[in-house]
Amino acid sequence: MKEFGSDFHYVESIGEGKSLFDFFPIANLYANGRHAIQALIYQNKWKRIWMPEYFCYDIIDSIKKTGIHITFYKDNPLSSEVEEISRLQFEDGDVLFRMNYFGIREFRSSRDLKIPVIEDHSHDLIGDWALNSNADWCIASLRKTLPIAEGGILWSPKRHTLPKLPNQSEFNVQLSERRWKAMQLKKDYLSGKITDKGLFRPIFIETESQFENLYISPITEDCISFLENFNIEGWLHQKQLNWNILSEIQSDKIYILERDSIKCNCFSFSILFFDDFNRDVARQILIGNNIFPVILWDIPNDKIDSKDISDKILSIACDGRYTIDDMQYLKKEIVSAIDYV
Repeated sequence: MKEFGSDFHYVESIGEGKSLFDFFPIANLYANGRHAIQALIYQNKWKRIWMPEYFCYDIIDSIKKTGIHITFYKDNPLSSEVEEISRLQFEDGDVLFRMNYFGIREFRSSRDLKIPVIEDHSHDLIGDWALNSNADWCIASLRKTLPIAEGGILWSPKRHTLPKLPNQSEFNVQLSERRWKAMQLKKDYLSGKITDKGLFRPIFIETESQFENLYISPITEDCISFLENFNIEGWLHQKQLNWNILSEIQSDKIYILERDSIKCNCFSFSILFFDDFNRDVARQILIGNNIFPVILWDIPNDKIDSKDISDKILSIACDGRYTIDDMQYLKKEIVSAIDYV
């Protein structure tokens, strides 16, 4: 592999297996995950949403656009939110948002909670918690974990009525087409057919910014067609094989964010350094070797505990676009970067 991480290139399906629709036959598909959250808020007219502090604040900004009041509760990948949630003072008109960080958490029950619950399963779409959820609603971003131009999903384990999907917009169709084009060009780059990253990087950057201003839109027909024929089961199985290889790394300089049980599927190879300086040094070494880790996320300074963790974490892609041989090479490079710091 010429490089690791960053935006997906175009990939074919992986053998025969179940598609997304085999797991979620009754669901709404949107252009992205934030649309699912916005649609729920507009439909249910909640007054206040409880959000975890450790979260993507671009999504927080999109939630604010609905006019709902946002209150934060303490939660991050290293904490147990169950006790924290039990102390929250809920009121009529509230809704609780829960997150399965990096796909490392086991099933959490919503049965004893007295308000509606939305769960975000972006990081482990077909893990034990997602498939056995008893929450009111579940959402996930598809485009962050699957090689697809756009996509978000909403379903209701309790079979609540799903929001009515709006009509498709030409703006969204064109946005999706441009991202498919960028993904194909990146595939050509990785295979050596083209050498200029400038042919596709600006398209990725431009379309990513356009998602922020896109009104609630259904997923495009091209993306549905891809998902209908895409072996999501095989894709995520390959990711776990890849993660297992990287998890063999042993170092007293990092802590590996590991899954609670075999029923969990890790989103990425996520490692916690013990200070932000060493994290940043290791990150720059990896980038210099065409390995592009992700920082999840840019947390505001007033969310002290969550920001401290975010400043020390690296998320390294190990999904189904990579082979076992790719992972052996990647493991060596990660070890080298860790050893340097």
